[in-house]
Amino acid sequence: MTTSAFAGPLVSFGQSPYSALEYNAEAGPSMFYNGSGILDPRLGFTYVPGQDFGQPICGFLGVNDIVSLNFSLVANSATSVAASALVAAATPMTLVSSSSASTGVATGVTIARSDTNALVTGLLALDAYTSVSGYISNGTSGTAGNLLIVPSAQSTAQLTIGQVISGTGIATGTTITGFGPATGTTAAGTGFAGVYTVSGSPVAAGTSGSPITITATNGSSAISGVFASRQPFGSAGSVQLWNPQALCSRALIITPSTTTTAQVVFAVSGYDIYGYPMTENIIVPTSSSSAVTGLKAFKYIASITPSGSGGAVSYSVGTSNTIGLPFRSDNFGDTIVYYAAASLTVPLLVTSATGYTPAVTTPATGTTISTQTTGDVRGTYVLQTAPTSGSARLVVRQSPLLYNVPTSTGLFGVTQA
Repeated sequence: MTTSAFAGPLVSFGQSPYSALEYNAEAGPSMFYNGSGILDPRLGFTYVPGQDFGQPICGFLGVNDIVSLNFSLVANSATSVAASALVAAATPMTLVSSSSASTGVATGVTIARSDTNALVTGLLALDAYTSVSGYISNGTSGTAGNLLIVPSAQSTAQLTIGQVISGTGIATGTTITGFGPATGTTAAGTGFAGVYTVSGSPVAAGTSGSPITITATNGSSAISGVFASRQPFGSAGSVQLWNPQALCSRALIITPSTTTTAQVVFAVSGYDIYGYPMTENIIVPTSSSSAVTGLKAFKYIASITPSGSGGAVSYSVGTSNTIGLPFRSDNFGDTIVYYAAASLTVPLLVTSATGYTPAVTTPATGTTISTQTTGDVRGTYVLQTAPTSGSARLVVRQSPLLYNVPTSTGLFGVTQA
């Protein structure tokens, strides 16, 4: 079987509008195997008539009330991106060099830029790294297989489909391909303890009595983090749905060690969850000793370059409570947020718009400081209670508005500055 594609809209009808002429005694809801969803209309992600079999056709599961984020957050860290250090004008800051399960930051990640398809290497990825204790077998400890078994809950971020795993006895490039069957352990629905299927030849890595440390990254030096954020279907993997467990992005926070004597503008360069380039100027004002939080939610960080030193002041860069939304949100009513700072299983409905900021809908133009300090193109939500690593869960459901559905700008916002 191949992919069937045609120019819509598709209309399914099952009854006559004239009661006397009714002909369908079995009229009922239409059923779709594997569900249905919104096609991503952006070039590189959408369907192009005549494209090769196996080329990506991307989208989201569902057409309204879509789960766009379902993520377990790690605790914020003021130094997760760059440790506190003196800075110099026009000299990029030294970013962290090692991945950390406690901060969720992965180093050495590669992506394919979505605007040019060019590979970009050596990036930091936020909320993209975790570590667990487990083993790989066929369900019987010590016997080679393709089941990753995590016997007990871990106090780090979740595992999810698409992550690249590594550990003693695990082949380079092994990825998590799905949630596996229960084999005497808790099912993997929360992304922590449970069973996962993995790619590659069957192996026996670790045992139930002697588990190994297994690290997992959204992407790697060889596998694009953007690709790893989608779940493919079918033998060729043509249909790929954006994975709500991999689309978390955050605004950065810059903290001075003492009171500044001059304004310093930190030019942040990176990419969003979809691999589009973005920049932001975060301004630490004169005579300030307070941390400054950015307005835009980054997934990947390439560089952070200050305009000056601000005096004999050290600065650190980390992650904040400000979370980016995967779809453009124009008002709080089209976005439903569930959050629990310390409970994976019972996040509560957020009923107040406090912390919510809608999408910036005016394209940024020019290269001045003011054009680079605008807000996020899809909108953000500031967590009102800081997350606790391994215990916090954020679930966001979004319904694209009627007037936003027809265009990529309506669904995903104006072009990133």
